[in-house]
Amino acid sequence: MTERAIESLSRGLAVIEALNRRAYTTLSELHDDTGLPKSTLVRLLDTLIAAGYARRISRTAGYCLTDRVTLLADGFQSSDRIVEVARPHLKKLTEDHKWPVVIATLDGDAMLARYSTLSQSPFALDRIYIGRRIGLLVSAMGRAVLAYSTPETRALLLAALRGTGMKMDQLAHDTAYVDQLLETIRRTGYALTDLTPQDRAFGIAVPVMKHGEPQAALAMRFIRTATTPAAAGAEFAPILREAAAQIAEAL
Repeated sequence: MTERAIESLSRGLAVIEALNRRAYTTLSELHDDTGLPKSTLVRLLDTLIAAGYARRISRTAGYCLTDRVTLLADGFQSSDRIVEVARPHLKKLTEDHKWPVVIATLDGDAMLARYSTLSQSPFALDRIYIGRRIGLLVSAMGRAVLAYSTPETRALLLAALRGTGMKMDQLAHDTAYVDQLLETIRRTGYALTDLTPQDRAFGIAVPVMKHGEPQAALAMRFIRTATTPAAAGAEFAPILREAAAQIAEAL
């Protein structure tokens, strides 16, 4: 392979990665994300469109990936069995209910997003993609794991959060708040995202339990203008819990 061919392939992969970060991406956003000239981006996008991996939505909305891009990962076997087991369950949830679903596993003092159906949902406003680390106390998935961990594991995780110095972990210093939050999650059976006024979407999450400890967390994401956290929890938390139980049983 020539140096020029390698460079073209690398640029094409960079564009796919950039498109994967949002439901829809404009040419200007792609330029900012990749640093590539707009003329180069147009040529690469035309190639991806011709190959069936991307499509142009409109001049204002920009571009998005198509379902064909999932073929790039079909031959990949994750070393983490829980992701392999969960994949068909998550796809079925989105096929049946249209909302995107994410699975994440604990990664030290944060959650690590391992798989999502955001590209398959017509209602995806954001991209939670593989490899992204998510705060334990600000995300629905992290809160679900904390709430259902054993007291020993929970104490270790909260101690770790108090030592990071990161803004998203500052809530760990408020013991009374954390205790009340986690008790509410255990009582309702699901966790909610720590919402801010600018958030357009939120998630509800449940743990995947095995041997008395959360092995992962499932979250379904919703558009704030379409439903409320309470309504989403009442309707979909039981469905998520059933899926989590099926995944745990298959492990």
